[in-house]
Amino acid sequence: MSSRVTLSDVADRAGLSITAVSLILNGKTGTGLSDDARQRVFDAALELDYRPNLMARGLRTEKSATLGFVSDRVASTRYAGPMIRGALRAARERSHTMFVTETEGDPAEQNHAIEALLDRGVDALVLATVTGRIQLPEQRPGVPVVLLNGASPDGSHISVLPDETAGGRQAAEHLIGLGHRRVHLLGVPVHLDDPERVITQVHRRIHSLLNTFRDAGVDVVPVSYEREHWDADAGFDTASRALRDAAPVSAVVALNDAIAAGAYEAFRSAGLRVPEDVSVVSFDDDEIVSFLRPRLSTVALPFEAMGRRSVELALDGAASGEYLEAMHLRVRASTRPGA
Repeated sequence: MSSRVTLSDVADRAGLSITAVSLILNGKTGTGLSDDARQRVFDAALELDYRPNLMARGLRTEKSATLGFVSDRVASTRYAGPMIRGALRAARERSHTMFVTETEGDPAEQNHAIEALLDRGVDALVLATVTGRIQLPEQRPGVPVVLLNGASPDGSHISVLPDETAGGRQAAEHLIGLGHRRVHLLGVPVHLDDPERVITQVHRRIHSLLNTFRDAGVDVVPVSYEREHWDADAGFDTASRALRDAAPVSAVVALNDAIAAGAYEAFRSAGLRVPEDVSVVSFDDDEIVSFLRPRLSTVALPFEAMGRRSVELALDGAASGEYLEAMHLRVRASTRPGA
């Protein structure tokens, strides 16, 4: 076995002092060290396979260099897996090991997972959800807690969310810029303004779309959907009803990519072509609909960036409040100028 790489070795490789390297690897803030210096240290540590003596450091600093990631179904679904990828990468850069647990949305299982992680001395917790609904722990855990893709009702926790207001505005402005003067929204919840039924992110996305279109003088036609899940069936149903009850239909915003996939099939069944007859914009940028032709224009959810930000905030001891990650419109082939 080769001799253990020391902090001094990392400092020599990075061209910095041992003190500077120690501050960076321990996640200290307000040091005045540059981003370039931080990156050189992380690169050197990875190149040398530096492994700190965690037991000794823990006794000295009362830190374990570990954190817990508790999710409902993030780990077991393809949809939000990039959250974990971003969190893992941020943890690795901070020389932290991340424990990932899955609760399947069971509050009792979440409490058990949190207790188990606290017993192992984690420095912070990230509570993540794929549904947008966060189950808050029964008691404050005593370590920093960050809510990922969800928010506490009273705003007392750190929350990392997608910037749905800006995302909705981008989707609307894209169709407005193409000259569309009448747009259907597919999948609007029938209880849109009931916070018990509609999560914050969905509410912000839809109201941003509505406000942007109306401010531009565009005729907006919401097409409601009563079921809980936004899936391809929802897209087929709402697009079919729009064609039947609220024609003409020349441009639609599907509230997620699964709805867009169902809408494509509804339009095809009605003898309409995308985008020649109907332009379609959506949200998510989900890999599962990459097969759609023409390729779907969609506003991407920044799951990897959100996962990264959640770990950074947890380890930096950030103040409570909302931290928004930018959403970006991916313009592809599903839209064209309006008639």
